[in-house]
Amino acid sequence: MQIESLFNRADELHDKGEFISAFRLFSEAAESGDTAAMLRMASMYTCGEGVQCDYTKAEQLELKAIESGDLTGLVNLGITYRFKGDIRNSKKWFLKAIEAGDGSGALELAKLYLVSDNEIETTRNYLELAINNPSMCEADIEEAKALLAEL
Repeated sequence: MQIESLFNRADELHDKGEFISAFRLFSEAAESGDTAAMLRMASMYTCGEGVQCDYTKAEQLELKAIESGDLTGLVNLGITYRFKGDIRNSKKWFLKAIEAGDGSGALELAKLYLVSDNEIETTRNYLELAINNPSMCEADIEEAKALLAEL
């Protein structure tokens, strides 16, 4: 099976909640170098979907995807660190994503800063950066606008 069709089949299984089968196919695609499959596996490890929750394995897969040139892995790795409660490393990877031109890093950083009333200006700046970033999808832009309206 070609990598793209392997990924698509795995994605369909994942959407149906058939996580174990989806993970097996994502794994097969990842072994062939598919970075999107690596990141989906990492997400499944982070959330414990079809596999035991394992942040270390998630981090390894995200780093491998990043090393292969997938910039989405930068934000994903930051999210994994946030799940672990490692905010310092989370910020580090979100900043790397911003430096690489990914507006999602700015949105995720804004979410981190939302916990402090002392960081409203910082939060606002990151939300505006996210909203004005051309790489952002419409759903993320709407999320950033909604968060900005709440400030």
